[in-house]
Amino acid sequence: MTTAAPRTSAGSGIPLSRTTLVLHWAVAAAVLGMLAYGYWIQTLPSAQGRTADVQIHKSLGVLVFVLALARVLWRAREGFPPPAGPHGSAQRRAALGLHLFLIAATLLMPLSGIGRSLAYARPVSVFGWPLIPRLFEDRQETLYAISATLHDGLALVLSAGILVHVGAALKHHYLDRDDTLRRITGRGMTGEGGR
Repeated sequence: MTTAAPRTSAGSGIPLSRTTLVLHWAVAAAVLGMLAYGYWIQTLPSAQGRTADVQIHKSLGVLVFVLALARVLWRAREGFPPPAGPHGSAQRRAALGLHLFLIAATLLMPLSGIGRSLAYARPVSVFGWPLIPRLFEDRQETLYAISATLHDGLALVLSAGILVHVGAALKHHYLDRDDTLRRITGRGMTGEGGR
């Protein structure tokens, strides 16, 4: 009778680069802020009364897209880090799937917002600086409906994904007692090679 070899994590002691940490937390703060701001805008009494806030939301959304795109390009260059603990293959696949979803959603949210604005027959600008000119003479109802549904739906699904992501990080820290949370916060690592 043979016993399975214990699972090991080759990457448990490998810290993340400073660029990875800065981009992760910058995108996280920006996305959380934009979600909160977007939900708050929805509580305002009338479309007319929230025009200025919507314009700020749009401008910030373009900047969040640029930041999220920089993170995606950095991730493509650096690759995904190895697990920070002895995780099974199913858990590794689930973690990769969640990370891919979060990365995609941080790009699709602002893109769908840009599409929504263009479909409404409006240009896209960043705090008054023109970025994309008005593409349509009249509101494009179908394109607007698709963009608006995607934008609003992604807000809900992305919020849920963030909660799962945070919950998983806390599980790794308090139940699995591995270096996942310490690594993403840039704190000392318990494995070899840590800072």
